[in-house]
Parts: sequence; C-alpha cells; structure tokens
Amino acid sequence: MTIKVIAMMLVTVVSLALAERDARAAQAWICSVASAVAVDEDGTVGPPDLGERERPTFFRLDADKKELTLLAPESRRGEVTKLDAVHDVNGQRVFSGVEHGRVVSVIVSTDGRMTLSIISDGVVWSVFGHALPEDRAQ
Repeated sequence: MTIKVIAMMLVTVVSLALAERDARAAQAWICSVASAVAVDEDGTVGPPDLGERERPTFFRLDADKKELTLLAPESRRGEVTKLDAVHDVNGQRVFSGVEHGRVVSVIVSTDGRMTLSIISDGVVWSVFGHALPEDRAQ
C-alpha cells in the first residue's frame, strides 16, 4: 500500500513539473530592437544590409507557435519567420530555426534582455534589445 501511495505521489509531482514547463513554453514576448550590427567575412562591421526594406523595430516571439512575427515598422508588419525549436535553458528561452538558408537564433533572458543573431554565408548579424512577456505588456 505504501509503495502505491509513493508511486502516485511521484507521478503527480512529475506531471505537475511537466505541466509547468509546458505552461512556460506557451509564453509569448514583445521584443524591441535597440541596436543591430553586421560583420562580414572580411571583417567589415556596419549596419545590416536590408536592401530597400526598413529595419524591424518591434517583433513578437511566440513559443507555442514557434514564430517570430514583425510588428513594426508598418511596412514589414505581419512578416513571419517560422522557428524549429524552443528550449528553456536555465530560465532563458532559446529559439532557433532556418529561413531562406539563414540560421535564426534568439535568446530571451529572465531579466528581459533579447539577443537575436542571423547567420548567413559570409555574414553574421547581431541584434540586441529587450523582451517583455506579452501578458505584462497589456
């Protein structure tokens, strides 16, 4: 009888821990871009070359949908980047994916810092900013 009770308690504790992890995984963040820099393979450092497109200033990260959606500027609003994976590493969220041959990686720290990198053949873009859980932004 005691073994069954202990086993049931263990199953309950593990189930609650998994449910809490899944609840945290379903979070979304509103992110702002503070700075962005590109480094080319020849060592050239400067702003990322976006062609004629405006630089994103705000975006939404959705862990449940595994998406990064641009919110601003208006000309880019609604553009979506699908992400392949979301990991919780020591309380930080790590998002990663591949789009058009570029690796996209985003880290959201527990204290609200956001780091995004885009890696393509011969160039790395580093973007820094802030992230606020969406439920606290309202």
